[in-house]
Amino acid sequence: MAEQLAAEYVDEIDPELGEPLRVLQLSPTRLLASLPWGKLRQIVPDPRLSENARVLRALSPEVRRQAEVRAVVQRAIKSTNKASNAKDYARYLAGVLRGERGEHWATPPFALWTDERLTTVKARSPFGVDHLVYLPYSMTGVLVDAETQHLAHFLLLDDPGAYGVTAHQVNGRTVGVEIYHGIELTSARQIFHDRNLLGVIPNKNVALASDSLNQATRIANALLTSMTVVDPESGESVPLKELIAVRQRQLKATDRAWMTLSTLRSFVVTAIFGKSGFERTSGSIDELPRDCDREQAEKSIAEVLGLLFDEFAFCFADRTRHVIAAPAVFAALGAVAHRSMPWAAGPQRSLDELRDLLKDVQWVRDPKYWDGICGKRTDNGTFSLAGGVKDSGSRTATALEDPTSERYRWVRSGRVAQET
Repeated sequence: MAEQLAAEYVDEIDPELGEPLRVLQLSPTRLLASLPWGKLRQIVPDPRLSENARVLRALSPEVRRQAEVRAVVQRAIKSTNKASNAKDYARYLAGVLRGERGEHWATPPFALWTDERLTTVKARSPFGVDHLVYLPYSMTGVLVDAETQHLAHFLLLDDPGAYGVTAHQVNGRTVGVEIYHGIELTSARQIFHDRNLLGVIPNKNVALASDSLNQATRIANALLTSMTVVDPESGESVPLKELIAVRQRQLKATDRAWMTLSTLRSFVVTAIFGKSGFERTSGSIDELPRDCDREQAEKSIAEVLGLLFDEFAFCFADRTRHVIAAPAVFAALGAVAHRSMPWAAGPQRSLDELRDLLKDVQWVRDPKYWDGICGKRTDNGTFSLAGGVKDSGSRTATALEDPTSERYRWVRSGRVAQET
């Protein structure tokens, strides 16, 4: 390997070979470097150009060739989620450039491929040996990974003021770049495949637990350590974190946990925002409502959770036979509890009134109570939970708190009893 990485020592830079760039040389065809994004922009044009035939006709032959190769390697923008993902990415990057995220951020390096074999040399420096690569002035390349991030930078340049940044900040942002050079197109396509399809995406619970800037996640994680709950099976007080599955996406029937972290977090979101929170349970919560700070939200939500866990502990512990811990139902309980939060608009509901409202609800998994609300009757007459928070949450909240609704009576007295 030492012989493969060897390069000619030089005493002077030769500008005729291109622009020199200091790199780490991992192999004869793989380099690591950092450079301003504005320089990468010169090598890799706006990917939207490659999907605009009319504009391409007016561009240089080098750009047209780059667009043709990109179409072979990369996914299209128009027919995928890349465009909407890039908008979210642009907002994220804008927050980084504005300094709002501090050190709580990370972006992956760009993976740049060019079929051109680049010239690498070694230069002696006071700190040892520097590896340099010459980037030809006319060099173009294709990104085999991180193209969405690249597109996000172009979106920022389209209207920097709308994002609260400047073009200078965007172009001057230092980015990491992996350079793959002198390898065939088939190899570049394989790299794209491996980088995009072989990676293991963390499940939602793991991702939520890691998001330290998400307000709802921070509150949910704080509740895990600040609250204690009486376990009806043992009669002992235990930390809430012992009854919440933090790393699992779904619970098995044999699991001791009452619910997943995702379910608890959905309750937090709907308790904060009410019914409008159903649509926000899977997204990032960057800001809390006016007149609501995180300390106040944590305290008020803990009070409501304490009431629910005390009143219905056996139902939570026996979750396979009851619906109360199902994601849609628990999120609906959060929406109902919203009126017990001090920042909620409209008539307030005290904790005693909340307890009275829910005391007659039949939480048992039985179609005569919950069919068509948070699940459905199966062919053999049993009940199956169906629909997520966004699908069933609103119906369930109405059944829990609206006395004018027919479903309100069903979840308390049973559908069959009402029909007869």
